[in-house]
Amino acid sequence: IAHAPVTTIGEKRIRASAVFWYLSGIRIGAFVSMPLLAIDLDNLTLKQWPKLGVRTKFKKHATTFLLNIPDLIEVVREWDREVRSVCNNEGLWFARLSPDTGKVIPGALHAGEYRASIAARDLRNWLKKAGLPFHSPHKFRHGHAIYAIKMAKDIQALKAISQNLMHSNISITDGIYG
Repeated sequence: IAHAPVTTIGEKRIRASAVFWYLSGIRIGAFVSMPLLAIDLDNLTLKQWPKLGVRTKFKKHATTFLLNIPDLIEVVREWDREVRSVCNNEGLWFARLSPDTGKVIPGALHAGEYRASIAARDLRNWLKKAGLPFHSPHKFRHGHAIYAIKMAKDIQALKAISQNLMHSNISITDGIYG
């Protein structure tokens, strides 16, 4: 997916989004509402903070981390540079695009009610065009968890994975992904 071709800004956005979902394990509702100021790619951190407008499950507050996979991080950085060149820090990382021009709308600061559905639709359309099988945004979260668990060396690493997924405890992570 990270190397699949893109020809439009919308395709670039959804490719970067899919890679971001995998690297972060973020839920789609939090992702589509995440402002640029919540993302620090240099430190691979995300501020999933409701006070910043991020819509987390149960309004949980956490700073979470991206997996450090350089080739994938570069796909995310490419979109990040593009969207930051147009939007200020309050702008959304999954920026709204003009239906007329296909370009980023710089003043769009809030995620609408259907943003998660738009992301899933855009993903489905782009994967179909690229000849790749569809995977829902939540499957990328699942992939993140499975990859991280396979890389874990000890119980502390498993605890960190659980916290990064914003689970209340490690038994939830183990029950879903173990």
